[in-house]
Amino acid sequence: MNRFFDGIALLVGLSVIPAIAGCSDEASEEERRFARLAKRAEQVRELSFRHAVPVVTITRDEFEADQEAAAAAAEEDDLAEMAATYGRLGYFPLDADLRETVARSGDWAAAWYSLESNGIVLIGEVDDSVLIHEYVHGLQDQHFDLAPDQDDALTSDAFLARRAVTEGDATLAEGRFIMQERLDADLHLVDWGPLLSSVHARREELLAGSELPLLFMAYPSFAYSFGLEYCAHNLTGASAATPVIDRLPPFDWSSEDALFTTRAPTSTQQILTLDAQDPEVGVGLDEMPSALDDRLERLNWDTLGEWLTYLLLRPLEGAPDLGDMRALAAAWDGDRALFLRDRKTDAIGTAWASAWDDAGAAAGVEAALWRLYDGSPIAGDEPRLGRAGDGELLWIERREERVVALKNVDEALMPSLAEAAFPSGIRPMRHMIRTRPSLAARLSRRLAGRHH
Repeated sequence: MNRFFDGIALLVGLSVIPAIAGCSDEASEEERRFARLAKRAEQVRELSFRHAVPVVTITRDEFEADQEAAAAAAEEDDLAEMAATYGRLGYFPLDADLRETVARSGDWAAAWYSLESNGIVLIGEVDDSVLIHEYVHGLQDQHFDLAPDQDDALTSDAFLARRAVTEGDATLAEGRFIMQERLDADLHLVDWGPLLSSVHARREELLAGSELPLLFMAYPSFAYSFGLEYCAHNLTGASAATPVIDRLPPFDWSSEDALFTTRAPTSTQQILTLDAQDPEVGVGLDEMPSALDDRLERLNWDTLGEWLTYLLLRPLEGAPDLGDMRALAAAWDGDRALFLRDRKTDAIGTAWASAWDDAGAAAGVEAALWRLYDGSPIAGDEPRLGRAGDGELLWIERREERVVALKNVDEALMPSLAEAAFPSGIRPMRHMIRTRPSLAARLSRRLAGRHH
């Protein structure tokens, strides 16, 4: 029955944009439509609005002009830092035109709910189901406060996990609306196998067809498809692997409420495994080791998580002797990316440490990183030291199930920095304090155009 879900807006965004004014006092046919759909959103999500959510419409040309203006206004230093950190990590070339990329990074959006104006913006004419999706974001915000999703303390991994619930829950309610409107039925009659297969196929089409670096497709490629499956499993018990409900209708939507409060997920692996992820291992650095602090300065740090790690490695899919990148990323157990500046030379470097299920998976990642950087060992007695295809120094080291990769760090400092990134034991990584937004959060804030 997936054909009945062709109205689900897989590429509808939730982002942040200032308020756009405009409704007349006299109710128009459009406003009556909005009122009717707001009521239907309450019914399918089983929550009530505490106050009205305004809706305005802009044209696609206006949206694109706004995107271009936002990209033009982006600080050159901010773009340069993005290239020097996440670009150097391997997501895109250091000389990539990020201003143009930012201008196009929201092309997939059809509408959004603004956390600043608490209103909905539509891009041109949209189906009723799309508006239901955005109204559900309004309900989520009024009942659970979505603003913490923008918390600067969230890593990119945790940010995407939170947003998968936000988008998956709205898409689930949207699907319920479509079932009721078109079939006079409800979610217990959904054929989940074909539906989820179709949604995941759309995700693959999105990634395969993207002309932008895949990092800029992280949000739409993850939050909608995997978020829908996670929320569907949470509400009905169905999943792609077991596409049969395991509880009797009517379904208890308070279980969805809990995903915003007491059971909020913390990692993309938790979403991908439907809460069956391995314990997250503490590995890597979020602060500069004191022995190196006189020479190296921390710029920022992040946790990539399973999905962003997959997007980093995905371009290697099909490379000889490397195997399946999706399966390799699924062996992720933890990671930490540290971005640093050399106080003496002003050079920016990266230190990415990761933990994996076993030594075999870690060896696969070690080989993949050499290939990702087009690196080769420098002739001599140190096999961990090499040079990337772009001429920068590399240090790639594996110890059993852990891997550390350094790039563009002074050769004399590499052994000490790598040693510091191989701590033992498990620590609660999610409680570490960040001082700047993660990349995933920064990109999401730009998706809908203006960013202030």
